[in-house]
Amino acid sequence: MNLYLLRHGEAEPTASSSAGRQLTEAGHEEIASVARQFASRNLKLDACFVSPSLRAQQTAATFLSMIFDPPPPVTTDLLGPDKRAAQAIGFLEEVSEENVLLVSHNPILSELLALLTDGNVDNLRILDTGNLACVSLEIIGLGMGSCSFILTPDPSIVPAS
Repeated sequence: MNLYLLRHGEAEPTASSSAGRQLTEAGHEEIASVARQFASRNLKLDACFVSPSLRAQQTAATFLSMIFDPPPPVTTDLLGPDKRAAQAIGFLEEVSEENVLLVSHNPILSELLALLTDGNVDNLRILDTGNLACVSLEIIGLGMGSCSFILTPDPSIVPAS
């Protein structure tokens, strides 16, 4: 399996609820930049699973609109901002597609990257907004994958943090 972990783009700092935070213009630009890099590598997706939060939904919509032959996004609560990596690993064990995109948040995505590649979170690599990590796996399990690459937004896109 090629597992692509995409952290949502920069979101507005506040909203009536955390789940309702929208992407900023810079956030959309971050995702568009990473989508162009993904598309230029001629990579494909067979499935896309997305957190129910608005910023993740907007991230998925922007990303998928810019790649060739995108799959429909499937919303799952298991990728919500309050979820943990162990739950996502259980979910991934049931996924049969070869090229899978997860659009979610931290800490779940950075934990997933660490657990699937290192088997623990001792040397956690934090995925910044708009980062996309590719983890190649023969078997879903702790330490069973390798990080093939991490795409980052064009550095000229400076979020208003």
